[in-house]
Amino acid sequence: MDFLTKGYNALRGEKGQHQTGAETIDRICNRIEHGTLLEDRRAGVMALKGLAREYKRDIGPRGITILFNVLHQDSMDTEVCKAILETLNILCQTDPNQPEEEEFGVEMSEKLLEDSKHVAILLDILEETDFYVRFHIVTLLSTLVLNNTSRLQECILTAPMGISRLMDLLDDRREIIRNETNADLQKIVAFENAFERLLAIIDDEGAISGGIIVQDCLQLVQNLLRYNVSNQNYFRETSCIQRIPALFNEDPVEANVQHDPHAREWSDQKGNNMIMVLELIRVLVAPDHSNTPTNQVGIPSLDITEELIHAGTKAMQQCGIVQLLIDLSLTSSAPQRVKASAFYALAEVIRGSKVNQDMLAKSVIMPASPPPPMDESSLANLSPTARASAPTNRSSFQSGRGSAQGHRNLTSPNRDPCPALVEVTAIIVGRYPGYNYSIRAAATCLFQCYLLENIEAQMVLATTLTPPPENNPNAVGEEAQSPGTLLLSALQGWQEDEANSIDPYNSWFACVLLSHILQNNSKAKSIALALSFGDEEHGEDPVSLIHSIMASLMMAVKDHADVRVPLGYLALLCIWCYDSSKSVKDLLSESAHLQFLIELINPSSKDDIMIQGLAAFLLAICYEFNWEPDALITRATIQPIIQSRIGLDHIGACMNRVRESKHFKSATPFMMVLPTSPEDSGKPGYQGPPLPALYFDYSFVEFFKRTNEQTLKAMSMAPNSARPVRMEDRINGAETESKMASFKATIARQEQELTDLQKKLEEAQKLLMQQAQERQAQEASYAALQAELADRKARHESLEKEHEDLLICLAEQDVEMNQLKDQLRGLGLTLQ
Repeated sequence: MDFLTKGYNALRGEKGQHQTGAETIDRICNRIEHGTLLEDRRAGVMALKGLAREYKRDIGPRGITILFNVLHQDSMDTEVCKAILETLNILCQTDPNQPEEEEFGVEMSEKLLEDSKHVAILLDILEETDFYVRFHIVTLLSTLVLNNTSRLQECILTAPMGISRLMDLLDDRREIIRNETNADLQKIVAFENAFERLLAIIDDEGAISGGIIVQDCLQLVQNLLRYNVSNQNYFRETSCIQRIPALFNEDPVEANVQHDPHAREWSDQKGNNMIMVLELIRVLVAPDHSNTPTNQVGIPSLDITEELIHAGTKAMQQCGIVQLLIDLSLTSSAPQRVKASAFYALAEVIRGSKVNQDMLAKSVIMPASPPPPMDESSLANLSPTARASAPTNRSSFQSGRGSAQGHRNLTSPNRDPCPALVEVTAIIVGRYPGYNYSIRAAATCLFQCYLLENIEAQMVLATTLTPPPENNPNAVGEEAQSPGTLLLSALQGWQEDEANSIDPYNSWFACVLLSHILQNNSKAKSIALALSFGDEEHGEDPVSLIHSIMASLMMAVKDHADVRVPLGYLALLCIWCYDSSKSVKDLLSESAHLQFLIELINPSSKDDIMIQGLAAFLLAICYEFNWEPDALITRATIQPIIQSRIGLDHIGACMNRVRESKHFKSATPFMMVLPTSPEDSGKPGYQGPPLPALYFDYSFVEFFKRTNEQTLKAMSMAPNSARPVRMEDRINGAETESKMASFKATIARQEQELTDLQKKLEEAQKLLMQQAQERQAQEASYAALQAELADRKARHESLEKEHEDLLICLAEQDVEMNQLKDQLRGLGLTLQ
């Protein structure tokens, strides 16, 4: 009762007279500031908290100063701390819908952060284990982060044990505290054993089988690593990459047991957690990042030390992540969204890494049973977005040359082991009707990354286009399994069954894959060019692959197939014929092909503008690279036809319309299924799900942008003119000239150094001769001194011998003299 009475008296004032809010707050602040008893200060703080929402501006900066003074003084009182923290949070909160309130909240935050001691006391109070105290501090820090992140960072970094106090919140068993803390750590904490603590929490929560806490921790790890080289170095050097495989396990106790993707059902949360793990892997191997080669397999740049090479070698490849990704994407029963993420993660792990690319090429897997196709009734219950990526179970996938009949083992419940690349190719070209477009696009991204900067892989896949011998031990069923034969089936088989043309992406994806096999590889183009179809023994005329593709293109245009089908064929032919005069010669060896392209480009043509534009681009390529002397249709034949029937301006306009089309501009570096639009419903009569907005491969878009202007310019040159220098050649020439200039400067510098060295050599030789002469003189002097020394030694030895003789003689004389003295004494004589 005493507490309530004092709070009431603080508000009532003297004699109960009416007071304004400002007067009341001023009186409360005075009583708090000058109160000597804890109960008085507590009552004042409680009263101030009750008025804070309605009278924010009246409390203002003075209230913040007073409240922090009380907080410093009474930090051990839990009730006072809670009330002050709530009041401060109310004062600093912002509301985007009310600009004045937002401005005031930012102002109060800046006032609070003026003195770093305010933040220090907040961090010190975190030692208090009371739930509400910790929760209100975290909430206040979250508000301050939003209002002034940089200043809060400075205050925390300068506060003793500031980061450690925040990191301790991660060990709090109360989920609301840990969840509320994540938002702050993502913005203001680099790490202080953060990765070890977060990974320990993930293990404790059950790894990917855990709940939302696992997802939050993985998100936090990503935020700490993304675009942060030092954090990534720390993550790798503390062997945290080696702990990633354990995250794939459902039970952390079985971290060393091989992951079994078929063990349990996949809940939505488990799928989310796995996707977060895959996103974490992608953060570590982001394209064009300095740490990516080291994180992939330990192939760092030249300035990386040997210790880093050793550390990197144990990274993605040797700790088993590559194999886990292969298993998850190809052999597991994971949901398709998880498999799609696994394909993207695997793509980035092998991107530009020869070691990991070879590992994928050599991998033999036991494929998982493909998902069943969705029937019409199931499609009707799906949202438009879900329907866009769910192919239907139609006869288009069960008949024709491109069907699964030739590969019954591909859809059989009892799958046989097969190379991983064969399974990837089968998914891409639509052999499994249950896989949606998202996973097919992700698998295509993987295929592209496998071929990136890998000429050997291009050659190997190009050789698979050639049918193997009939006694091939790898052949199963009616046809042999290889990426090449799967591609050819999809390229050639779409028009053999009317229903098969319903899904335009079978041929479109096949065209994309083959274009990446052939791109910038003349040897691979030669292998494909030598391939022919038709059994001469049965009276069939052999038809080259490029003619077969052109025939499919002509049939697709004639039958008004979905625009994606002819676009895929045209893009493939453009990449194939570019900088390949033999390919151009083979393509134009049939005059109907040139006539077909001209009809497509003709101003009166009613075909899609994108088809016209790519046809114009292909015709320009055929003119620019038509340099074979024995070609049936030469440049001199083509140019008059173009000038009389089409015109260069119209060809240029057709190509420009392609660049301006929204589908061309929407191509993304990582092939992904984009949201569908009304015109993506397929050709008339199409009853399946909406088709994804995939029209152009990004690598083709870049190729088109890089070459179309030079190719168009080449068409204006005379047929008998010298072969023009292409942009790539100019760039290479400029690079060569730059290198030559550098070499010349190096040679000049080395010549000058050689001249200087020659002068120094002459001086050294003169000095050497002088020293040799001096040495000879010294040797002669030495010899004379040696002779004199020998003579003196001989004389010395002679004198020593003479001296010894004299000593002997003297001794004999002494003996004789002593005998004579003895005789004289015997005779009685006295000696003086």
